[in-house]
Amino acid sequence: MCAGMTMRTIAAGLALAASLALAGCSGSAGDRRLVGQAVGGAAGAAVGSTIGAGGGRAAAIAAGSILGAVVGGAAAERL
Repeated sequence: MCAGMTMRTIAAGLALAASLALAGCSGSAGDRRLVGQAVGGAAGAAVGSTIGAGGGRAAAIAAGSILGAVVGGAAAERL
């Protein structure tokens, strides 16, 4: 089970990296940031879902989503 959770986390990270790379091809900086935030939020929610358990799962998803959106938007802005 632990190996499966690791694979999900790796897959989410790779999806985030690929999406941010594609977001760099977007027209304006605002568009790139928005795409980065959306992808980062989704990836963060996926990671939070993998990490969280029981009653703390919803909090882990929310925290992962927020953190992912912040990091994704900042990373996309730099592309």
